[in-house]
Amino acid sequence: MLFEKEYRERCATRGLDEAGISRAIESVGALEAETEMARAGLALASSPLALVEAHVAKLVARDEATDERILALARYFAVSGGLGAIGAEAIAIRLLAYLLPVGVLPSMAKRLAELEGNAVRDRVMAKVVVPPQGSPPEAYPVATKAFASALEAELGAQKARRVLAWNVHGIPAAAFAEERERFLAAPSIEAWLVGFHTRQVAVLEKHAKEGTLWFEQKITPRVVEFVRESPEILGGVRIGDHIFATKIPYDPDRWLVSEDPLERRRLACHCPLAASTIGAKDAKVPPIWCACSAGFEKFMFDMVFGEETECEVLESVLDGSGRCRFSISIPESILRAK
Repeated sequence: MLFEKEYRERCATRGLDEAGISRAIESVGALEAETEMARAGLALASSPLALVEAHVAKLVARDEATDERILALARYFAVSGGLGAIGAEAIAIRLLAYLLPVGVLPSMAKRLAELEGNAVRDRVMAKVVVPPQGSPPEAYPVATKAFASALEAELGAQKARRVLAWNVHGIPAAAFAEERERFLAAPSIEAWLVGFHTRQVAVLEKHAKEGTLWFEQKITPRVVEFVRESPEILGGVRIGDHIFATKIPYDPDRWLVSEDPLERRRLACHCPLAASTIGAKDAKVPPIWCACSAGFEKFMFDMVFGEETECEVLESVLDGSGRCRFSISIPESILRAK
């Protein structure tokens, strides 16, 4: 396997033990053995995306498309792309997108039951068919639309937003422990926001310099400068008792150069459960679904402030805007202290 040494090293740095690395190697080997590239004596790292996705589809059909296997493949192409394999990075980004919707709708159903009871959950989920694990992102919007529409019809908009706006990805509170300490030490909310934004820009600079992916995003020098000049992105701007934040586009480098408004909306959207329906005539995911994104945005502020915040969606690409923008309430206790 080409780049096996580097791949093993990457797996190790991501915390895999020897057994985990062996399983990852086995997953990549299964793809290599199955593709026409191998039979032609060509390197797996140069495989067309279509062949890779066809392999994942076969795993889905066999009920073998686990997160671990897909991540193993994504990691291999990320390593290959970093070592010069043409097109490999794009395959890595695409495979990572397969992982983003996994578990979201079942987690939403669980939260719905916790807030409104099992009977309500059952009535809503009776109208939803969740795609099998390992399905491509484009398989999810029909289910997402069904869930969001049934949820709003069952509960009304206000209660539906409450169900949607939470930490659906299960990010641990510890992820923001260090940032909370910085906030507590800062002389003001504004000073902390400036520092937080500066630190995020530095992270992007590192990825741009090293040519590595930031989550599933390619970072270039122009992306770094764009974010540097946009304090609401990966940061926030305080106006009165609210903080205004704007989501970084999902594909920021392409978003910056695109001149097509519809394409820019698609490139801006982070949600694989909805993005493919932007601009579509049918099966559009309703804008209320963006309350889920509001939940993601507010979670960091909840953890940093040590209190629950409210987050309002001001603009969203599902509602026709070219960006997603939010207003996060600052708790009274924080306003008094800072």
